[in-house]
Amino acid sequence: MSKKAPTSTHLFEWPELDQHLWQVATQKGNFLERDGRAAHWAATTRLQVQKGYGKWIFHLTAEGALAVRDQQQPIERVDENQLRSYLDRLKAQGLASQTIASRITDLTEAIRVMQPEADITILRQLSATMQQRAAPSRKKHARIKPPQEIWQACLEYMEQAIRDNLAPNINQASRFRDALSLGLLAQRPLRRRNMSGLVIGEHLTLDNDVWHCHITGDQTKDGTTISFTLPDDGRFFTVFEHYLLVCRQHLLRKPATNAQNISELTGPLWISTRGKAMTSHAFYYGITRISDELLGAPLNPHILRDCAASALSSDAPEYILAASRILGHRDLATTLGHYEQSSMLAAGTNLASTMEAIQQQALASAAPLTEDNALPFLDIEEVLA
Repeated sequence: MSKKAPTSTHLFEWPELDQHLWQVATQKGNFLERDGRAAHWAATTRLQVQKGYGKWIFHLTAEGALAVRDQQQPIERVDENQLRSYLDRLKAQGLASQTIASRITDLTEAIRVMQPEADITILRQLSATMQQRAAPSRKKHARIKPPQEIWQACLEYMEQAIRDNLAPNINQASRFRDALSLGLLAQRPLRRRNMSGLVIGEHLTLDNDVWHCHITGDQTKDGTTISFTLPDDGRFFTVFEHYLLVCRQHLLRKPATNAQNISELTGPLWISTRGKAMTSHAFYYGITRISDELLGAPLNPHILRDCAASALSSDAPEYILAASRILGHRDLATTLGHYEQSSMLAAGTNLASTMEAIQQQALASAAPLTEDNALPFLDIEEVLA
């Protein structure tokens, strides 16, 4: 098998200036120095942007532009001609439009944190344009489903499972686990890494018969602490308790326990059929498998976050900023561009009229529409209740 031709330049082969700026941007500060602009990024985000910027360096090198511009500041190497050439290179590699848009976003973010004082208007405009024009690589809108429909399908499955199998085997216990995780994600759309990594006693605590979830900023993608409660209705508590006391215990190769011991449980929430904490990949597979069975379409954790945000923009467009936060978008326009699909859920007119009213109100007050003054952001629990 022939080795695939490289398309990215490794960090250690970047110009020395770029290496230094990236190190400063990503390192934690001390009592004399501030954190770098990207110091709070999750490791996966940092690696993605690093690789994306490496593709830009590879392009400049291939074009012969870096040899004479390696001492320049990163933003000084960005001009319209080079950006056009870079887009042509990415298209020639056969990349999907969504992937190309992501590469431009990576370049924008890299220079933003490496040169905080730089004027990156041209990159921001190109990034926004590419995101708006990007065609989904899959027909994602066809898989968007109302969160309540997803939860109801999961709930009915779990309640039937309890009636049929009070003492489930390993396979039945794992399927109950997958249905619960799918339903919980539909109502509390955490990122896969955070949901799959929940630990009882650390992230999940029981207080007065209500389960509280708290994830610190150093464990989230954007460094923001996440706190909410799990649904407190009786039907949810019944299936959640059955999982903890029966199914999870069985997966751990332990006997079922009673409700009096529930507050003493500790360890990973999601247990694999091997009796260990589920990996993120196994969690992903379990979600897509059970959703295909119960809903006729494979829904992965990212799609479930889209479902929640689409429901907000469809049913409560005044909370469009909440949708933006759920998806981790920095720019409200990005959220609006992605959620034109909300009209496919019979709410496009409502969304458009609401946004028009908000824009008119902003114009009337002569204040720009920003995260701070445009719309209230509600806690995920309150919005999705």
